[in-house]
Formats: sequence, C-alpha cells, structure tokens
Amino acid sequence: MKQDLLLKKGQLVNEANEILAKVHAEKREGLTPEEERKFNAIHTDVEKISSHLSLIQKQEDAERGVNEVSARITQPNPTPSGPIESRLMAGAWDYQDAVRGWFISGAKSQAIPTHMQMAAKRVGLDLQSSQLPYKLAVRALTGLTPDAMKIWQQYHDEYRSMAGPQASTSAGGYAIQDAAMREVEIALLEYGGMRQVATILRTDTGGPLPIPTVNDTTQVGTLIGENTTATKQDAAFSQLVLDAYKYTSKEVVVSVELMQDSAVNLPQMLGRLLGERVARPSHTHFTTGTGTGTPNGIVNAATFTQATTGNTTGITYANLLALYHAVDPSYRRPGTFMMNDNSLLKIKQIVDSSSRPLWLPNLVSASPDTIFGAPIVINQDMASMTISAKSIIFGDLSKYIIRDVRDFTLIRMDERYAEFLSVAFLAFIRTDGDLLNAGTNPVKGYQNST
Repeated sequence: MKQDLLLKKGQLVNEANEILAKVHAEKREGLTPEEERKFNAIHTDVEKISSHLSLIQKQEDAERGVNEVSARITQPNPTPSGPIESRLMAGAWDYQDAVRGWFISGAKSQAIPTHMQMAAKRVGLDLQSSQLPYKLAVRALTGLTPDAMKIWQQYHDEYRSMAGPQASTSAGGYAIQDAAMREVEIALLEYGGMRQVATILRTDTGGPLPIPTVNDTTQVGTLIGENTTATKQDAAFSQLVLDAYKYTSKEVVVSVELMQDSAVNLPQMLGRLLGERVARPSHTHFTTGTGTGTPNGIVNAATFTQATTGNTTGITYANLLALYHAVDPSYRRPGTFMMNDNSLLKIKQIVDSSSRPLWLPNLVSASPDTIFGAPIVINQDMASMTISAKSIIFGDLSKYIIRDVRDFTLIRMDERYAEFLSVAFLAFIRTDGDLLNAGTNPVKGYQNST
C-alpha cells in the first residue's frame, strides 16, 4: 500500500508541474480560475496522501513497539536481589499497574487491587504520595523514525542502568517513566516544528544556564618577519543565558471507571495528553516569544529583510533566492526553511525560468520536502503572508537552543472532583529557548511588504 501511495503522489506532483509549465510557456502571469482550481485540488490530494503515509508510519511504529513490549513481557522475570534491582528488573506490566494504582489511590472510596499494590512495591512507588516525579530523558528525542526511536530508547536504557541508585527516587523515578514519558517526548517533538530542528539541552536544575558565544570573524592574522614578536588580539566573548519558565498542563480530569479499565494504557494516554498541553504554549513562545517573561522566539531573534512594495500577500522567486543567499554559506549548508502551511501553498506555485517548481516533494515517506535542496519544516505558529508579516525564516535552525529542566512533575488532586468519582491531575514543565547568535546571524527571514 505504501509504495502505491508514493507512486500516486509522484503522478499528482507531475500533473501540478505540467499546469505550471503551461502557464510559463504561454508567458502568463498567473493561472486561470480553472487551472488554479485543478492545481489546488491536486495538492489537496497530495496532502491527503502525505497524511495517510504518516499514519501508516505511525501505525508501523506502534506495532513495532507493541511487539517489543510483548517480547519482553513473555520473558520470565528474574528474582530481584534488592530494592534498586527490583525497580530496574520489574516487567513492563509492573510499571503500568503501579501507575494505575497511583491514579486510583486518589479516589478514596475505591480499593486498590492487590496486584497493583504489589507492582507498586516492586517498582518503589508510594501510592499515597500526591506527587509523581517523572524525569525527562537526558537526551531529547530527535526524530520519530524507527531508527531515531531505537537510538533514543537505547541511550535512555543505558543511562538508566549505569546511573544506579541515584537514578531512582522514593516515588519511583526512572522506574515508572518508560510508557508515560516516551509519549511526552513524542508529543513534545510532534507538536509544531521547533523541537524538530532546535538543539535540546536537558539540565537537572533550573538555575540560569549561561552559554558562551564569541564572534571572531572580523579578526585577521598578519604576516610577520623573522624574530618579530606577534601582537595580541583578544576575542570578544559574550554569553546567552537561558532561564526556566514554568508551563502547566492545567487540570486533566480522569474518571475512576476509566482508570480501572485494564484495556486502557493510562501512562501512555496521560503522557501524550500532558505532553501536547505543555507543548502548545511553549512552542508558540519558541516561535514568536518576545524574550520578556517568555522564551525569546526564533522570529524575534532572527534578522529580517522586508520585501519591496507589491509583495504584501505573496513571495517571488527572486525573494526566495535573496533569502537563501542572505545566509552565510556555513549556515546555508545545514539550512532549513520554516513557514506555515499557507505560505508553503503559495511557494508551491512558483517556478524558475525553466518552468521547474522551487518546491520539490518527497517521494520517500521519511524525507522532507525541499526548496533549493533545503528541507522545509511546517510551523503553524509562523505568521501567514499579509502586510508586514514575518512569514518565512531560513538558516541553521539548530542554532536555536531549547533548555528543558528534566523534572516533569505530575500532581494528583484527590478531593477536588471526588463527588464526581474522578481525580484531577496537573503537570508542570520548565523550559526556555533563544537563538545562539554571536553576531553572525545564522537565521534570516523574509518579511512581506507594507
């Protein structure tokens, strides 16, 4: 099925290219209403196929994960030799049952099943504690491909096993994070686009994090004669300081009936929900934040060039080419375009002097679309093309640094919704972001005209 979809996607793209080539050959300035209708319909079908391919990939990843967990569960659990060993060696079902027991503990009228109590003892989880401290992984998830997921999980497992006793806490620590925090990591990465391109730093504490910067590009060495003393030229150092702004998921209310349903993977479900809730506001600030009371967004930190009059709601081939070459070649090679989906739709209609579209779709599901060979990342928090809008950025987006404090605290509020036989949960994450720019402007942008 996947190959058939990829083939159909390629055929549709060729049909769209033929429409643009015809317009260019006839030296017309734009598409006729019928051509534009057909062109947009083709790209609607292309987007549907892309979405279908994404769902197929997600299903394949999910099935792979289920098979891996099932394989582990069917293996006999060795007898633990001590409390720490028991946390590291407990089966996957122990994690899920222990966390479900912690959920149900909030409903005082409900008895906690014996198997959940025993699972909680094995993983070291205090069912009566109102807080469940998770830990984000030391290394952030960098992609959703099977290879990226495997590397991330392997690194996480190795770190956990090497960390020993200090990696666990009285409330469970690493022992219970696998299912829930894997979903938090996926949700953080999937939402928006900033975490897909930025550099993620994880710290154990939330104090100010200084990152040194230096711009030595204006300093040039000199030719000296024999037995001549070299002069000194100090480099001018500066620093970027990242803070830790606190974001909350707001209250998530879960019924006791849902928590008791053994068919529901609560750690996974709640992890995804909480991850999406904290990802939304933080991603907006990573994109357009002012740096005052919020992270400094990449749009606010980038250097923009405004288009000439007449480009209030669009962009030309020359504009895109100028933006591409405005970035220094050292930042251009790893460069990435970022824009919202409406802006990409307008770029899809642009062709060069040889009737070749600037936008090239991926015909391999794991590869991104490109412009001038540079990948495109969709970020819906970027402005749409309108008067004076800062609508497109390009450059080495890995120079944007996101700092996460690894503590991800989940609070259980037992009494708030007790009369509804429900329990409320509340999560907090601390994070910040800013562009690492030593004066060399690694990211530049296109601003629509007035």
